[in-house]
Amino acid sequence: MAILKICIRNIMMGENMKITKSLLATSISLAILFQSSPTMAADLIQNEAGWSGHAALGVGYVSMENSEIAGTKVLDLENKQINNYGSASSQSSVIPVINGLIRYTLDDKATEFFLGNSMDDYLRLDSSIALGVRHDFKDTGIIGARLLVSASPTEVYRDPLLTGANRSKANRTSVGFGLKWEKIMESDFDFDFFAKSENIKKDRNGQSLVGTLITQDQQRTLRRDGTIGSAQLSYTYKINESNKLIPSAKFLGSNRDGSARDNTAFEIQLQHVYTENQWLVKSTVSGGASSFDNRNPVFNEKQDTTLWAAGMDVTYLQPFGLKNWGVNGGVLASTGNSDIKFYDTQIFVAHVGMVYSF
Repeated sequence: MAILKICIRNIMMGENMKITKSLLATSISLAILFQSSPTMAADLIQNEAGWSGHAALGVGYVSMENSEIAGTKVLDLENKQINNYGSASSQSSVIPVINGLIRYTLDDKATEFFLGNSMDDYLRLDSSIALGVRHDFKDTGIIGARLLVSASPTEVYRDPLLTGANRSKANRTSVGFGLKWEKIMESDFDFDFFAKSENIKKDRNGQSLVGTLITQDQQRTLRRDGTIGSAQLSYTYKINESNKLIPSAKFLGSNRDGSARDNTAFEIQLQHVYTENQWLVKSTVSGGASSFDNRNPVFNEKQDTTLWAAGMDVTYLQPFGLKNWGVNGGVLASTGNSDIKFYDTQIFVAHVGMVYSF
């Protein structure tokens, strides 16, 4: 963990790349605990020069339980006051689904610039926008770099441990960068690295308990600002012309200003992709665990967590003969069971809408 902290700190705070501390709107599903990095879907460079991309518009239903998230611009939660430190109560809301990606391919058909976000990240209520470039180095593979910033900050409770009164909200924002190597040396392996710096404006986590339950020094160990890094290796196995399996493994490390929030996590995921005629179906299951370095001074226990998620996304292309259009829908469910019940997380998302490709 010490080596990981040094690597992340050097990357984020190095003289050649000083990134202002801010926080990315964190995914409310597994990414709340895993701090998973947003990625653009792996794909070949477009075989025609010029503009291409897609846009999606629809509606979604979100039901969630989380003790620290207060909402987003499109999701206003009502769990402002708590009276104990049990699991969070369930909150639900209807949200708009707005998602898109635009690409520009140069005349060499080997270099592509892109701007947008993925549907997977949006459904986790991660509003980060990726701006990047990819280049096909032929025998070496496709190598890309991207910058990610918060399009709209997530709201968190400034002191989520305050009881008996309304908890005030604070914005979380972030900035980060990623490097991705696809089709490594003409193989079916992909590698993705991501690092980001996070900040909560005037974070006062645990301040209400200073002098009664914890000391000022102990309260500092709960600070949530910091840096996060992840590394993921995936492999695409082609079963036949219609079916692919994509297993992946991801390692994550978090170096927070508060030592009780430092953690490492490991996640495995299996995705099945089915394409036949006008259908595109993606099914995903994942699981893993996070391990924290130190005890939480409020609960005198580490915040270790086991994590599970499953989802399906279905697209039917050219409904009613509409060229370039598709009907899209899906569901996502995830759970995070912590050794400290206050940090348990549950989420369910369902959505439906239309997609236009160009």
